[in-house]
Amino acid sequence: SISTPLTEALFGKPPFASRSFAELEEKIRSDRAVELPSRPQLSPECRDLLGQLLERDPLKRISFEHFFAHPFVDMEHVPGPESLSKATDLVVEAVKKDQEGDASTALSLYCKALEYFVPALRYESDARRKEAIRAKVGQYISRAEELKALVTSSNKNLLQQGNPARELLKEMAKDKPRLCAALEVASAAIAKEEEGKDDADTLELYQQSLGELLLLLAAEPAGRRRELLHAEIQTLMGRAEYLKDQMKMREAQSLGKAALAEPVRSGEFPS
Repeated sequence: SISTPLTEALFGKPPFASRSFAELEEKIRSDRAVELPSRPQLSPECRDLLGQLLERDPLKRISFEHFFAHPFVDMEHVPGPESLSKATDLVVEAVKKDQEGDASTALSLYCKALEYFVPALRYESDARRKEAIRAKVGQYISRAEELKALVTSSNKNLLQQGNPARELLKEMAKDKPRLCAALEVASAAIAKEEEGKDDADTLELYQQSLGELLLLLAAEPAGRRRELLHAEIQTLMGRAEYLKDQMKMREAQSLGKAALAEPVRSGEFPS
Protein backbone atom coordinates (compact mmCIF):
# COMPACT_ATOMS: atom_id res chain seq x y z
CA SER A 1 0.00 0.00 0.00
CA ILE A 2 1.22 3.49 -0.81
CA SER A 3 -0.22 4.84 2.46
CA THR A 4 2.72 3.65 4.59
CA PRO A 5 5.61 5.07 2.48
CA LEU A 6 3.68 8.29 1.89
CA THR A 7 2.99 8.74 5.61
CA GLU A 8 6.62 7.98 6.45
CA ALA A 9 7.88 10.40 3.81
CA LEU A 10 5.67 13.21 5.15
CA PHE A 11 5.93 12.65 8.91
CA GLY A 12 9.15 10.68 9.30
CA LYS A 13 7.36 7.66 10.77
CA PRO A 14 4.86 5.01 9.61
CA PRO A 15 1.13 5.34 10.45
CA PHE A 16 1.25 2.70 13.20
CA ALA A 17 4.59 3.66 14.77
CA SER A 18 4.80 1.95 18.15
CA ARG A 19 7.21 1.35 21.02
CA SER A 20 6.35 -2.34 21.33
CA PHE A 21 4.76 -5.21 19.42
CA ALA A 22 1.83 -5.16 21.83
CA GLU A 23 1.17 -1.47 21.10
CA LEU A 24 1.55 -2.10 17.37
CA GLU A 25 -0.96 -4.95 17.48
CA GLU A 26 -3.42 -2.78 19.43
CA LYS A 27 -3.18 0.03 16.87
CA ILE A 28 -3.66 -2.32 13.94
CA ARG A 29 -6.67 -4.05 15.51
CA SER A 30 -8.31 -0.82 16.65
CA ASP A 31 -11.49 0.40 14.92
CA ARG A 32 -10.62 4.06 15.51
CA ALA A 33 -9.68 6.25 12.56
CA VAL A 34 -5.94 6.71 12.08
CA GLU A 35 -4.95 10.10 13.48
CA LEU A 36 -2.44 12.09 11.48
CA PRO A 37 0.02 14.46 13.21
CA SER A 38 -0.90 18.15 13.00
CA ARG A 39 2.62 19.02 11.85
CA PRO A 40 4.13 19.51 9.39
CA GLN A 41 1.49 21.59 7.67
CA LEU A 42 -0.11 19.62 4.83
CA SER A 43 -2.34 20.84 2.05
CA PRO A 44 -6.03 19.90 2.51
CA GLU A 45 -5.77 17.72 -0.62
CA CYS A 46 -2.80 15.79 0.79
CA ARG A 47 -4.45 15.27 4.18
CA ASP A 48 -7.67 14.12 2.51
CA LEU A 49 -5.86 11.59 0.32
CA LEU A 50 -3.94 10.19 3.29
CA GLY A 51 -7.16 9.85 5.25
CA GLN A 52 -8.77 7.89 2.43
CA LEU A 53 -5.68 5.69 2.00
CA LEU A 54 -5.62 4.90 5.73
CA GLU A 55 -9.33 4.08 5.91
CA ARG A 56 -9.62 0.90 7.98
CA ASP A 57 -12.64 -0.49 6.11
CA PRO A 58 -11.36 -1.89 2.77
CA LEU A 59 -14.76 -1.28 1.18
CA LYS A 60 -14.56 2.45 2.04
CA ARG A 61 -10.88 2.85 1.20
CA ILE A 62 -10.07 4.91 -1.90
CA SER A 63 -10.12 2.86 -5.10
CA PHE A 64 -7.36 2.63 -7.71
CA GLU A 65 -9.35 4.78 -10.15
CA HIS A 66 -10.25 7.41 -7.55
CA PHE A 67 -6.66 7.56 -6.36
CA PHE A 68 -5.42 8.69 -9.76
CA ALA A 69 -8.36 11.10 -10.07
CA HIS A 70 -7.63 12.69 -6.67
CA PRO A 71 -6.63 16.40 -6.77
CA PHE A 72 -3.42 15.74 -4.82
CA VAL A 73 -2.16 13.24 -7.39
CA ASP A 74 -3.04 15.79 -10.12
CA MET A 75 -2.61 13.76 -13.29
CA GLU A 76 -4.21 16.68 -15.13
CA HIS A 77 -1.00 18.73 -15.01
CA VAL A 78 1.47 16.01 -15.98
CA PRO A 79 3.70 17.40 -18.80
CA GLY A 80 2.32 16.39 -22.20
CA PRO A 81 1.59 17.55 -25.74
CA GLU A 82 -1.68 19.24 -24.69
CA SER A 83 -0.20 21.29 -21.83
CA LEU A 84 0.62 24.30 -24.01
CA SER A 85 -2.75 24.43 -25.79
CA LYS A 86 -4.61 24.22 -22.47
CA ALA A 87 -2.45 27.01 -21.04
CA THR A 88 -3.00 29.17 -24.12
CA ASP A 89 -6.79 28.70 -24.03
CA LEU A 90 -6.88 29.81 -20.40
CA VAL A 91 -4.62 32.79 -20.94
CA VAL A 92 -6.80 33.97 -23.86
CA GLU A 93 -9.75 33.99 -21.43
CA ALA A 94 -7.60 35.74 -18.82
CA VAL A 95 -6.67 38.51 -21.25
CA LYS A 96 -10.32 38.91 -22.25
CA LYS A 97 -11.45 39.27 -18.62
CA ASP A 98 -8.54 41.60 -17.96
CA GLN A 99 -9.62 43.86 -20.82
CA GLU A 100 -13.19 43.81 -19.47
CA GLY A 101 -11.94 45.05 -16.10
CA ASP A 102 -12.71 41.85 -14.19
CA ALA A 103 -9.45 41.73 -12.23
CA SER A 104 -10.40 38.90 -9.87
CA THR A 105 -11.50 36.48 -12.62
CA ALA A 106 -8.53 37.43 -14.80
CA LEU A 107 -6.13 36.72 -11.92
CA SER A 108 -7.73 33.33 -11.30
CA LEU A 109 -7.44 32.41 -15.00
CA TYR A 110 -3.80 33.54 -15.19
CA CYS A 111 -3.05 31.29 -12.19
CA LYS A 112 -4.80 28.33 -13.81
CA ALA A 113 -2.93 28.97 -17.06
CA LEU A 114 0.40 28.94 -15.23
CA GLU A 115 -0.42 25.49 -13.86
CA TYR A 116 -0.28 24.27 -17.47
CA PHE A 117 2.59 26.50 -18.63
CA VAL A 118 4.99 24.96 -16.11
CA PRO A 119 4.52 21.38 -17.43
CA ALA A 120 4.48 22.77 -20.99
CA LEU A 121 7.99 24.13 -20.41
CA ARG A 122 9.13 20.78 -19.07
CA TYR A 123 7.65 18.96 -22.06
CA GLU A 124 8.99 21.29 -24.76
CA SER A 125 12.28 20.05 -26.24
CA ASP A 126 12.95 22.78 -28.82
CA ALA A 127 15.28 25.31 -27.14
CA ARG A 128 14.11 28.38 -29.08
CA ARG A 129 10.45 27.58 -28.59
CA LYS A 130 11.08 26.87 -24.93
CA GLU A 131 12.64 30.30 -24.47
CA ALA A 132 9.69 31.94 -26.24
CA ILE A 133 7.27 30.21 -23.90
CA ARG A 134 9.41 31.16 -20.90
CA ALA A 135 9.40 34.81 -21.91
CA LYS A 136 5.62 34.86 -22.34
CA VAL A 137 5.16 33.13 -19.01
CA GLY A 138 7.17 35.92 -17.41
CA GLN A 139 4.95 38.48 -19.08
CA TYR A 140 1.79 36.81 -17.81
CA ILE A 141 3.18 36.52 -14.29
CA SER A 142 4.10 40.20 -14.34
CA ARG A 143 0.53 41.12 -15.28
CA ALA A 144 -0.88 38.71 -12.71
CA GLU A 145 1.21 40.42 -10.03
CA GLU A 146 -0.33 43.77 -10.99
CA LEU A 147 -3.81 42.27 -10.80
CA LYS A 148 -2.96 40.63 -7.50
CA ALA A 149 -2.13 44.03 -6.01
CA LEU A 150 -5.48 45.42 -7.21
CA VAL A 151 -7.49 42.45 -5.94
CA THR A 152 -5.64 42.38 -2.60
CA SER A 153 -6.31 46.06 -2.02
CA SER A 154 -9.99 45.58 -2.83
CA ASN A 155 -10.25 42.57 -0.55
CA LYS A 156 -8.59 44.39 2.35
CA ASN A 157 -11.09 47.22 2.00
CA LEU A 158 -13.97 44.73 2.10
CA LEU A 159 -12.55 43.01 5.17
CA GLN A 160 -12.10 46.30 7.00
CA GLN A 161 -15.64 47.43 6.22
CA GLY A 162 -17.09 44.62 8.32
CA ASN A 163 -20.23 42.63 7.61
CA PRO A 164 -23.49 43.58 9.38
CA ALA A 165 -25.13 40.31 8.28
CA ARG A 166 -22.31 38.33 9.91
CA GLU A 167 -22.80 40.17 13.19
CA LEU A 168 -26.54 39.51 13.05
CA LEU A 169 -25.89 35.83 12.41
CA LYS A 170 -23.61 35.67 15.46
CA GLU A 171 -26.32 37.30 17.54
CA MET A 172 -28.92 34.80 16.32
CA ALA A 173 -26.55 31.88 16.98
CA LYS A 174 -26.14 32.49 20.70
CA ASP A 175 -28.37 29.51 21.57
CA LYS A 176 -26.30 27.22 19.29
CA PRO A 177 -22.83 26.64 20.84
CA ARG A 178 -21.65 24.56 17.89
CA LEU A 179 -22.63 27.28 15.42
CA CYS A 180 -21.02 29.95 17.59
CA ALA A 181 -17.78 27.96 17.70
CA ALA A 182 -17.72 27.52 13.90
CA LEU A 183 -18.35 31.23 13.38
CA GLU A 184 -15.52 32.05 15.78
CA VAL A 185 -13.16 29.92 13.69
CA ALA A 186 -14.35 31.81 10.59
CA SER A 187 -13.72 35.13 12.38
CA ALA A 188 -10.21 33.96 13.27
CA ALA A 189 -9.60 33.15 9.60
CA ILE A 190 -10.82 36.59 8.51
CA ALA A 191 -8.60 38.29 11.11
CA LYS A 192 -5.60 36.23 10.00
CA GLU A 193 -6.28 37.06 6.36
CA GLU A 194 -6.39 40.75 7.21
CA GLU A 195 -2.95 40.41 8.80
CA GLY A 196 -1.72 38.80 5.56
CA LYS A 197 0.95 36.67 7.26
CA ASP A 198 0.28 32.97 6.66
CA ASP A 199 -2.16 32.07 3.91
CA ALA A 200 -1.78 28.32 4.48
CA ASP A 201 -2.89 28.57 8.13
CA THR A 202 -5.65 30.99 7.15
CA LEU A 203 -6.93 28.63 4.47
CA GLU A 204 -6.96 25.76 6.96
CA LEU A 205 -9.09 27.86 9.35
CA TYR A 206 -11.52 28.72 6.55
CA GLN A 207 -11.84 25.06 5.61
CA GLN A 208 -12.35 23.98 9.21
CA SER A 209 -15.15 26.50 9.67
CA LEU A 210 -16.75 25.67 6.32
CA GLY A 211 -16.73 21.94 7.05
CA GLU A 212 -18.66 22.55 10.25
CA LEU A 213 -20.95 25.26 8.87
CA LEU A 214 -22.04 23.11 5.92
CA LEU A 215 -23.07 20.34 8.31
CA LEU A 216 -24.99 22.84 10.42
CA LEU A 217 -26.66 24.33 7.34
CA ALA A 218 -28.02 20.91 6.37
CA ALA A 219 -29.70 20.61 9.77
CA GLU A 220 -30.87 24.23 10.05
CA PRO A 221 -34.63 24.72 9.56
CA ALA A 222 -35.97 27.30 7.10
CA GLY A 223 -35.89 30.85 8.36
CA ARG A 224 -33.82 34.00 8.62
CA ARG A 225 -30.92 32.34 10.41
CA ARG A 226 -30.65 29.72 7.67
CA GLU A 227 -30.59 32.46 5.02
CA LEU A 228 -27.83 34.32 6.85
CA LEU A 229 -25.85 31.12 7.37
CA HIS A 230 -26.11 30.24 3.68
CA ALA A 231 -24.91 33.72 2.70
CA GLU A 232 -22.02 33.52 5.16
CA ILE A 233 -20.94 30.15 3.77
CA GLN A 234 -20.91 31.59 0.25
CA THR A 235 -18.76 34.50 1.43
CA LEU A 236 -16.30 32.23 3.23
CA MET A 237 -16.05 29.92 0.21
CA GLY A 238 -15.18 32.92 -1.94
CA ARG A 239 -12.48 33.97 0.50
CA ALA A 240 -11.03 30.45 0.60
CA GLU A 241 -10.94 30.25 -3.21
CA TYR A 242 -9.23 33.64 -3.34
CA LEU A 243 -6.52 32.44 -0.96
CA LYS A 244 -5.99 29.28 -3.02
CA ASP A 245 -5.35 31.44 -6.08
CA GLN A 246 -2.87 33.56 -4.11
CA MET A 247 -0.97 30.47 -3.03
CA LYS A 248 -0.87 29.10 -6.57
CA MET A 249 0.40 32.45 -7.77
CA ARG A 250 3.32 32.31 -5.36
CA GLU A 251 4.16 28.77 -6.49
CA ALA A 252 4.46 30.04 -10.05
CA GLN A 253 6.66 32.99 -9.10
CA SER A 254 9.85 30.92 -8.89
CA LEU A 255 9.49 30.16 -12.60
CA GLY A 256 8.61 33.78 -13.37
CA LYS A 257 11.76 35.27 -11.81
CA ALA A 258 13.92 33.67 -14.47
CA ALA A 259 11.39 34.37 -17.22
CA LEU A 260 11.09 38.10 -16.51
CA ALA A 261 14.72 38.69 -17.45
CA GLU A 262 14.34 37.05 -20.84
CA PRO A 263 13.53 39.10 -23.99
CA VAL A 264 9.97 38.54 -25.21
CA ARG A 265 9.76 37.09 -28.71
CA SER A 266 6.73 37.49 -30.87
CA GLY A 267 4.76 34.27 -31.33
CA GLU A 268 1.39 32.69 -31.19
CA PHE A 269 0.54 33.82 -27.65
CA PRO A 270 -1.87 36.65 -26.79
CA SER A 271 -0.31 39.80 -25.34
